[in-house]
Amino acid sequence: MNILNVILITIVFASVVKYSKPEVTKISIDNATIEKISTEKQEDLIVKKWKEADKAAKNLSSMLVKNIFPFAVNSLGSIHLSTSCSRSLIKFLTGVKQFKLWAFRMLDSSGKIPNGLLRGTLSSLGDYDECVDTVVSGHFRGQYCLLDLTPPLPKRRPFKSSDSLIHELVNITDPESTTTEFLRFANYYYHLKFRSSICVPSTCSGEEIQRIAAKGLEHLGIEFNITVPNCEIKGSYVAFSNSEITIMTIFCVILCLGLTATLVDVWLRLSSKGINDQAATNKGFRIRCLLCFSFYTNTMRLLKRDDSKDSIKIFHGMKVITILWVILNHTYFYTNLQAFSGLLNVRGFGRQIAFQLIANGFLNVETFFFISAVLVAYGVMKMKETKLNVFLFIFRRLWRLTPPFMFVIAIVYILPHIGSGPVWKETVVDGLSKKCAATWWTNLLYINNFIPSSEMCLQWTWYIPVDTHMYFLSLFVLIPLKRNPKLAFLMNGVVFILGIVISVVSNVYYNLHPTAIYVYGHPDDINHFIERGYFRTYLHLSTYCVGLTVGYLLATRKNTRIPLQINIIGWLTSFLLGLSVLYGVYEWNQGNVPGIAMSTVYTCTNKLVWSLALAWVTFSCMTGNGGIITSILSWEAFVPFGRLTYMAYLVHPIIQFIYIGSTRTLLEATHRAFVIMYLSNVVLAFMCAYFFSLLFESPFMALDKIFLGIGQNYTKKPIPSENEAKQDALQIVKKLSCSNLHEDNGTICTIKIKHLEANET
Repeated sequence: MNILNVILITIVFASVVKYSKPEVTKISIDNATIEKISTEKQEDLIVKKWKEADKAAKNLSSMLVKNIFPFAVNSLGSIHLSTSCSRSLIKFLTGVKQFKLWAFRMLDSSGKIPNGLLRGTLSSLGDYDECVDTVVSGHFRGQYCLLDLTPPLPKRRPFKSSDSLIHELVNITDPESTTTEFLRFANYYYHLKFRSSICVPSTCSGEEIQRIAAKGLEHLGIEFNITVPNCEIKGSYVAFSNSEITIMTIFCVILCLGLTATLVDVWLRLSSKGINDQAATNKGFRIRCLLCFSFYTNTMRLLKRDDSKDSIKIFHGMKVITILWVILNHTYFYTNLQAFSGLLNVRGFGRQIAFQLIANGFLNVETFFFISAVLVAYGVMKMKETKLNVFLFIFRRLWRLTPPFMFVIAIVYILPHIGSGPVWKETVVDGLSKKCAATWWTNLLYINNFIPSSEMCLQWTWYIPVDTHMYFLSLFVLIPLKRNPKLAFLMNGVVFILGIVISVVSNVYYNLHPTAIYVYGHPDDINHFIERGYFRTYLHLSTYCVGLTVGYLLATRKNTRIPLQINIIGWLTSFLLGLSVLYGVYEWNQGNVPGIAMSTVYTCTNKLVWSLALAWVTFSCMTGNGGIITSILSWEAFVPFGRLTYMAYLVHPIIQFIYIGSTRTLLEATHRAFVIMYLSNVVLAFMCAYFFSLLFESPFMALDKIFLGIGQNYTKKPIPSENEAKQDALQIVKKLSCSNLHEDNGTICTIKIKHLEANET
């Protein structure tokens, strides 16, 4: 029995003795009176305990302030604080001494030592809202400040495993010491900080808070570097810049235009008892332009079945599956690790075989490049009687991509006003909005994949300029493709070889690894690879060239029958090739990184191998040899989602940035937490994609058909000869229905048909 039990028993025994004797002397009192007296005594005892607790808390606060007050006064004088800050701090200390509610709120909302430090929890975010909602009338408000503590480290050596020990810090203390445990993971401290927060008076600046914190560490004998990355005060009003007002005005105009167009559209349909697309084209030019913004019509177009015989229906399923894979990768990649607890869990992800789907997810966008190339070549080949119109080929590409692209950037520009939180500024404001404000023009010019990734506006949109560059380069293949396929294939081969050669030279020159190795977790190491070994256009030319070839074959060899044995061998081979390049990086992600020769071979062939696997799947399915795979990928439910993949690709990381940036507490770094985030990202991404598609994508696609003509897709028709003109006229007249004309006109119609037929014979 320990001493605590002895004390408890003694107290209980004393209470029994004390309260049992009066009850014996008052045996004549009824039970109700006894119960009342007992309750009153119990209530008095509770009140007494609360008063004693209040007194003890005040004494403790007073003693604390008395102990630190001399040091505080000396420090305030030595670090040269402003008068307003000094007065507010004295006011704060006085409030703590008197145990004032507002002072305790500031103490309570400040961060403490993080729980789970030995599991990799480096941050303690405190209570952001409690701090900024604190108001001391006539004096100041609560100000929430982050404090980042960086331990002293030697100069970083690039491309060192994050789990490796730093040579200079080995055996500097007792092996059983807690410090030794922290030094085992010192490589992580180059890009991750020990973080806490503090709630201080709003009259103190961030620089003053940093000097105060540094003075406190110095007093404790810890000479670590401490910084204040951000301080926030809850403002009474929101101020918008002229650019932000302009952006919001344009959004409101487009939204009002869409609502107006929808009302007009519905009214026309009801008044005409079922207006159709053909009837809509008979309306005035202004009405047709207005109806391009109709939410109803654009929704119907989005949900419309793909009944075209020339459509490559399996691409709907391939696009949806690929965008789901992309969102999964970005859920793990676009994170702020300072907002997570248990970061040591993340170390083990790379050792899991299944995780290679995410660690080596760089292959997923090759599917989009492949699909883009196939559609371009296939679409041009299907118009054999026409000549390629280069102007429309380029203009329609830019018209299709640029408006949604720029509108999403404009949305990012005003994001700082829609949220808040401990890590909101560094995650959303600094991570998205400021970068887009500085480099948005590189996105407009489609060159953003050539600037440093740390400066890119919407880093994940590197794919769009790369795909656009290859789209323009395909003109060297597409222009001679119809008249001289041999020359076209020669040009395709030249582009293919050129891409491989440049990739080899670049990989050797920059000494790149085969992929972004998972154990090299420092942002500089990751950026070194993705900027030079992933974002560049020439690295993906092999995929695009394979796609152009497949598009040509589908247009000219669609009825090819593949023998069963060859078909089975082809499917098994493509499946094994895809798995080999996807999961072949497993050993490398354990730290067994290959030399430059193997790295170069993998970098220059993995995309080609992946595209060849996709080529077999596409050709086999579209020639009727795909079996159940064709049925799955061609499922009609994929059609509307496939049409939303572009907008979903643009907006899905923004959703994650907003979620992480607005978090008030640490998130758990486990697969369970990431999968939950992933599922929510998928749902919200497609919901936002639908909304933004109605506003920024579908209307411009509809306007394109009005201004440039529905049937002029990339082409211009040659001037018909005299015989061709007569034949066309005969076909048009034959399609006329004379039964809908008046009786006299019907006779004229018959005479004209006979006259044309006589001329033809």
